[in-house]
Amino acid sequence: MNVIDPRLASALEKARDLGLLAQRIGAGLLIWTFHMRPKLLRFDEELREFPDPLGIGSPASLALALLAEGLCSVLVALGLLTRLAALPVIFTMLMVLTMAARGFEGADVQSALLYALPYATLFATGPGRYSCDHRLLERYRRLYARFAPPRA
Repeated sequence: MNVIDPRLASALEKARDLGLLAQRIGAGLLIWTFHMRPKLLRFDEELREFPDPLGIGSPASLALALLAEGLCSVLVALGLLTRLAALPVIFTMLMVLTMAARGFEGADVQSALLYALPYATLFATGPGRYSCDHRLLERYRRLYARFAPPRA
């Protein structure tokens, strides 16, 4: 029987949660600094030249990208609705990869992968103990219980 010392288990959990915190904040800072901020600084140019991979028009595509990279990355950094907020960022980066596969010159595969991977990991693992989601976990459970279909 393999029994882990409770102190060691606690230290491992704390290290994992600190790693998830660092990943959330780091991913949010990176996408804001190197992806979102340049779009905002060149907003007029971006509005004219932004690609339209979904066929909804460049302004709408830019708005969705700004929403994903701006608002959703902040939510992930805070650990608020983390899994849900990670999805638009992942989807946006998948659109970049799709455009690269179609030969679009402005699509940077490396950046898209580097931005998508931490968000995909956070989608899979959740935000960890040091997050708003952890603090709100009991409220989420009560809300889910109100709206979940009754079990048979």
